[in-house]
Amino acid sequence: MPNLNWFLPLDACHSLDELTPQWHALLEQHRMTPACDAERYADALLAFVGMSTLSPHLKLSAVLAFGSAFDIDLRLAIGALAEQTWEADVAWPDSVAASVADNGPALNVATGDAQLAAFVLGRLAGLRETMQHDGTRLEAWTAAFWQRFLAMACRHGSPDAVALALGNGADPLAADGAAALAAAAAGPGSDEDTPARQGEDEHVMQLLLGAASARAAVLATALQAAAGADRIAMLDFLLEQGASLDAAGPAALAAAARHLAFDAFEHLLGRGADARGAEVLAAAVVSLDETMVEAVLAAGADVQAHACVALTAAFSAQPRDLYGGEPDFIRPRADMVALLLRHGARCDDAGVVDALAGGYRAGEVVDTLLAHEDIDAGGIDFIASLACRAFAPAARESSAP
Repeated sequence: MPNLNWFLPLDACHSLDELTPQWHALLEQHRMTPACDAERYADALLAFVGMSTLSPHLKLSAVLAFGSAFDIDLRLAIGALAEQTWEADVAWPDSVAASVADNGPALNVATGDAQLAAFVLGRLAGLRETMQHDGTRLEAWTAAFWQRFLAMACRHGSPDAVALALGNGADPLAADGAAALAAAAAGPGSDEDTPARQGEDEHVMQLLLGAASARAAVLATALQAAAGADRIAMLDFLLEQGASLDAAGPAALAAAARHLAFDAFEHLLGRGADARGAEVLAAAVVSLDETMVEAVLAAGADVQAHACVALTAAFSAQPRDLYGGEPDFIRPRADMVALLLRHGARCDDAGVVDALAGGYRAGEVVDTLLAHEDIDAGGIDFIASLACRAFAPAARESSAP
C-alpha cells in the first residue's frame, strides 16, 4: 500500500518556496502521482491535509499551488482547513478586495514568488465562488472531507488516521460511510493481507464500532464486505463482536457467492448462515460459476421456488469484474440457464422475459440454448416459448400485466 506519511519531509518547510522542489519529487518517489494512480494521488492529498503538521495556511497554499483539480475536488481542502484559515482574517490585496472580500478572507501565502501567490489566491477565490454558486455551505465541505478521509484511512488500515477522522465528526453510518466500513472489512487484497495488516484492520473496526450509533448496522455492512473479500479472520472477528448471522448471514453469503469467495461461503455455512433464500441463489447465478451455484443448491437453496429470480439473474448476468478481458458471456449465460433447467427451474413471468429480451446479444444466447447438448426436449420447448415472447413485441405486450 502507498505510504500515507509521504509528506513528512515537507513538515520541516516554512514556505511554498521550500516546498516547491520537494512536492512532486516525493509523490514520484512513493508512486502517488496522478499519472501513477489517481486514487493514490487523492489519498496522498487527503493524508497531507489531514495529518501534516504544517500551518493551516501553508497546507492550503500548497494544495492550491500544486494540487490537480482533475483528480480530487480541491474544495475538500478548503472545507477541512476553513476554521483555522478564517481565524487569521487575512485581508485581500486592495486591487481585488472589492471583488472577492465577500467570499471570505484571503490566505497568508508564504512565498517570494508574486505570481505563485497570485495564482494561489486566485484559485482560492474561484473555488469559493463555485461553492457559493452551488449553494453548498462551507460546513458541508468540511464534513465531506472527513468522510473521504475516513474511507481513505480505512482502506489503508490506519487506526491513527481513523481516530482522527472520527474525532472530527466522520460518521461510519452516514450515507457515504459504508465505503469506509467495507474498506476496513475487505482489507487490501490477498497479496498484502498479512497478519499485521489483519490486526490493524481489526483495530480500525473496533474504532468504527465504538463510534457508531447503531452497532448492528456496522457489523452487518462489514460482514458482507469481509465475506466478499474471502477474509476468514475478519469474519470470525466480526462474529465475535456480535454480528448476527440471522440478520446479516444471507447478505454475507450472497456477497461471498457473487465474488466467488468459496472459503468464506463455506465458513459462514459452518457457522450457521442460511443459504436457502433467493438472494443467495441469485448472487451465485450472477457469477456464472456453476460450481458456486451447485454449492448454493447443496446448501439448501430451492431452485424451483426461486426460479424466476434465478433465471432473471442468468439471462442478465455480466460479471465483468470477475473475468479478464471483454467477454460476451454468451456461452456462460447459456450454460447457467441449462444448469438451472436441469434442476427444475421453470418461470415465464414478465421479469424473466424482459431479462432475456434485454440481455446483451440475447439472440445468440437463445441460439446457443436451443442447440445445447444438456437441455432436454422440455427445456428446449420452454426456451423457445420464452424467446417467442421476448422477441415478438405484440406477444410481450399481451403478456404484460
